[in-house]
Amino acid sequence: MLAWQELHPQIGDVRGLGAMLAIEYVRDPATKEPAPALASRVAEEAAQRGLLLLKAGTYSNCNRVLCPLVITDPELDEALDAWEDALDAVLA
Repeated sequence: MLAWQELHPQIGDVRGLGAMLAIEYVRDPATKEPAPALASRVAEEAAQRGLLLLKAGTYSNCNRVLCPLVITDPELDEALDAWEDALDAVLA
């Protein structure tokens, strides 16, 4: 996810604790103004690819995930690929 942040300036922060992670979207990287519409669009694009993402955060400008502890490596790879494709579609 940190690599995604380097590619997309609209990703203002990547944070998490353990298996719970979130990406925060911003309109402007300098001001960190929240961008809730981006979180919605990324969630919609991800859903089209078979991945359900939650919107979260005080301003609803984050997508949050908490993977099940029993997730397999192939399942995780598939989910991350879907999320990355959704990011590329919305933020490119």
